Amino acid sequence: MKRCMFADFTFKIPFEERIRLIKENGFDGVMLGFSDGLKYTQYDIVRNFGLEIENVHSQFDRMNALWTICPESEYILQRTLECVRVCGENGIKTMICHPTDGLVPPEVSRFGIENFAKIIQCGEENGVDIVFENIQLPQFLDVLFDQFGSLDNVKFCYDTGHENCFSKNTDCLTKFGSKLACLHIHDNDGNTDGHMIPFDGNLNFEKFLRKLKNLDHQPPLSLELYMSKSTMYRNAAPDSFVRRAAEAAKQLEKLYNSI
Repeated sequence: MKRCMFADFTFKIPFEERIRLIKENGFDGVMLGFSDGLKYTQYDIVRNFGLEIENVHSQFDRMNALWTICPESEYILQRTLECVRVCGENGIKTMICHPTDGLVPPEVSRFGIENFAKIIQCGEENGVDIVFENIQLPQFLDVLFDQFGSLDNVKFCYDTGHENCFSKNTDCLTKFGSKLACLHIHDNDGNTDGHMIPFDGNLNFEKFLRKLKNLDHQPPLSLELYMSKSTMYRNAAPDSFVRRAAEAAKQLEKLYNSI
């Protein structure tokens, strides 16, 4: 299986240095963010290192504005549409999109459905799959997949850590597995969204990998890690962090193959 890592695991070192570390530690590709400073230039940098771009993650703060009419609604919509278009212009087929933001759910609304319809339509026009991720409120996946799940460019990203700390009693991987396009693999303590290196927390990765293996499609093993979200890595150097991440990715692959 291919192994990928999120490029924005830290901002302590420049983007190009992060990509170099990911490449040198044996990863096959990267997941990218869509930050203002890099959203137009990061693609050539990655490809010049010989890495694949697994997907781009659209900006996810204030996404509830897509459901509730407010002064920011149009800005958040246009920001997301821009990410879709830039993905298309750079030959990236997959864009991750959060359905909501935070623990307080917005009301499901016709306004929200229409906004997500615009995002999905923009994806179709630009050859980009819109991939919805399980976050704090996985019930919004039901809303979106009930409405749009029959469309070919609407897919699912399964996040291991989010389910472990936000929705332990759900099984999004099995429920939406037929639409699975991407993985966000990380660990935590079951209470906070620590985005830790696999096997540093309490997540049952064997259980996850068994479910994954039962599906018809297995995407790359992609680690979405942040050095800043857990005190465990407070004094870690970026190079040692990526090295440990690479070891964990290999351990995941070995465990998957043994099942």
